[in-house]
Formats: sequence, C-alpha cells, structure tokens
Amino acid sequence: MQTTDTKTGTHRGETIKDAIKASGVAVGVVAEKLGISRKTLYNKFKESSIPYSFILKLGEIIHHDFSQEFPHLSKNVKKEAPKPQEPNNNSLLLPFDGAPQEPYKPNNMKECEQELVKLQRKYIALLENFNELLIKTSQSR
Repeated sequence: MQTTDTKTGTHRGETIKDAIKASGVAVGVVAEKLGISRKTLYNKFKESSIPYSFILKLGEIIHHDFSQEFPHLSKNVKKEAPKPQEPNNNSLLLPFDGAPQEPYKPNNMKECEQELVKLQRKYIALLENFNELLIKTSQSR
C-alpha cells in the first residue's frame, strides 16, 4: 500500500521519479551527485515520506523547482546561500581521496562558468600559499 504526502496528497517517491525522468538527467548521474547508489535512489522512488531536504537537494541537481508539487516548500524552506570557502593557509595538503574520479561534465554554460570561477579561486589560493612558503624558506636561510 502506497501512502501519500498529507499536505499535498502526492506520493513523494513517485513525484521525484517523474521529475528526474522529465529532466533527462540519468538516474546514475543523479545518484552520484547525491552521494548515494542507484539502487538507493530507486528505493527512494518507493518511499512516500522522503525528507524535504532531500527533495530540495535533488531539485538543485536536476534544476527542478519542487515548489510546484509541494507549494509549502517555497514558503517554509529557505535555501541557504553556500558559504564561500576561504583558503586554508595552514597547510598545502589537498583533499584527495586517492581514487580517481570521473571528469566533471557541466550541463550548461552557467555551470561551466561557476566551475571556472571555483578553479580560479583554488589556483589563486595555491599560488598564495606557494609564495608564502617561498618567503618563509628564503628568510630562514
């Protein structure tokens, strides 16, 4: 027996399944960006009580506004702007996990520009850290 969302009368799992299908983004890609397996995402399609935080995150990935299906989301849930990351000047270590990752494939020009700006910031932070290291080593000689 499938239950439905008490506020909207819709089955949340079916709703996200339909939205992903309409977006044209592959389920595997969506699952990867959510940090879950494809099987877990398919299991979510069967759930009627998926957390709204998950639905909002999914909406960002597939560029879908779920406030159409869940009108109370636009009023009650505020999206927080991502906090800009400040470069860590204490260490030159980079957050590699050791496993190779698939190359980033942007969906549109705006994502390309955002990725470019992000990479430029990382590059500048790396150069600043390198220059500080050069200054420190030259002063200690």
